[in-house]
Amino acid sequence: MRIFPSRCLLYAWISTAAVCSTLQAQPLRQPTQYSIEAGTYLSSSTATPFWLRANQFGIVPNQSPVFTVRAGIYSEYDSTEYRSSPKKYVFGYGLSVVANAAQNKLPYERTVLLPEAYLKVRKGIFEAYVGRRRERFGLADSTLSTGSYAWSGNAMPVPKIQIAIPVFTPIGFTKGWVAIQGTYAHGYLAASGYIRNTMLHQKSLYLRLGRTNEVFRFYGGFNHQVVWGGQAADPTGIPGTIPAGGKLPSGPIDYFYVVTGINKGRTDTTKYTFFDQTNRVGNHVGSIDIAAEIDLVRHTLFMYRQSLIEDGSIYSLINVADGLNGIRIRRNDPHALVRDILFEVLNTTSQGGPEFVLEDPKRRGKDDYFNHQQFRDGWAYRQHTIGTPFIPPALGPNGEYPYGTFTVNNRVTVLHLGLAGELPVRGSALQSPISYQLKASFSRNLGTYDEPYNPARNQFSGYLGMVVPLAIAGGLDITGSVAVDAGTLYKNGVGTFLSLRKVLASTP
Repeated sequence: MRIFPSRCLLYAWISTAAVCSTLQAQPLRQPTQYSIEAGTYLSSSTATPFWLRANQFGIVPNQSPVFTVRAGIYSEYDSTEYRSSPKKYVFGYGLSVVANAAQNKLPYERTVLLPEAYLKVRKGIFEAYVGRRRERFGLADSTLSTGSYAWSGNAMPVPKIQIAIPVFTPIGFTKGWVAIQGTYAHGYLAASGYIRNTMLHQKSLYLRLGRTNEVFRFYGGFNHQVVWGGQAADPTGIPGTIPAGGKLPSGPIDYFYVVTGINKGRTDTTKYTFFDQTNRVGNHVGSIDIAAEIDLVRHTLFMYRQSLIEDGSIYSLINVADGLNGIRIRRNDPHALVRDILFEVLNTTSQGGPEFVLEDPKRRGKDDYFNHQQFRDGWAYRQHTIGTPFIPPALGPNGEYPYGTFTVNNRVTVLHLGLAGELPVRGSALQSPISYQLKASFSRNLGTYDEPYNPARNQFSGYLGMVVPLAIAGGLDITGSVAVDAGTLYKNGVGTFLSLRKVLASTP
């Protein structure tokens, strides 16, 4: 018998098909963008430097050299359709393929990847999609950031069905002073691993106070993700942690516990282990976010804070020292030499303290971020951290976890600087100005409370990337990037990425 959320996914597919049939076989919308790119990664060591592979949606191998080919086809909405006819269904889709030829490809890295394959439909302010799609969650800068704590874009997109209000939409009776954005999704994670066929529950809700043309705008909300269900690879189970037979709670009532986070009422000892009864069902990860945006006429100031949700410490306020803090100043000129300046500080060293006492909420520390006693593959998808890339997996040569846990380094402090803008270069060979990005990150890595690094490992990772738009063959982009790692956490080395990209776009 299929479990409840799987039925929901089936019903959603049927509903989508029913909607399509009511439209009396509308012709499939023509693509609005094609892209093709070919490039190569090279490194002075065998390791691809951190900032060439981090937050790239899992498509860059960890080892160099690499030759890569990427192709995509997309059909975006015609915005005039759903704005002028709110009751009309508008469809779109996307498909991207990545093929990597790596000389030293690791066993768990795949040659052909499908980072995006989705069908989306919009009606009025609502959107639904089924498939894989590149996304980030959390209030933070979207291009120069280290990445949101819980969902940074570091891993391959998870296949799911999602219903959303995708952009901040004013609530009518507030006359635009309050706007809402949110998502609700059900997804599927890996079919292999320590726990097989695990599922993902995900939701987010954000509010904006202030109209788009106001001097001050304030934001607040949360994102909440849960890994749950599945079958242990070893059916014998583990007393107190994984039930005999290896099947983790995955019924309708368990879905209720997952969505609400309620950790009471589970008394059936044949179904729930001691771990289930004293913790929440599933592995919960997320953040509570606040932000402010100030229009300074020539510049816009954006400040944000993400407080970490894991193991319930945030409710007792014992891990408030942990979080992602950022400030970005943006020049209101898209062609400025320095358009964006970003400073970020990420701290995950507190974790509520060095001890865990079940009976005392004020001493329930040792949160052990991204690790979990049941879901030992951790907060990851296809051996890539779903959240901040500064909490990395501890992988063996065959993709296993030799330490018996996902990561051995989740107590980190990161200082990060990002710059972006356009170079004042002109010429007939250029279709538009040359754009650039610079990132510089220093991290102090303490390991974990149970397995601390002694001494601490310091790491510097830097990156400079440029896009040169050539006015030949109807427009070609040359992308050139150089990255460096220096420290005691990763292999020291310098790496480069060079590619040629062609994009054909049309107005939907």
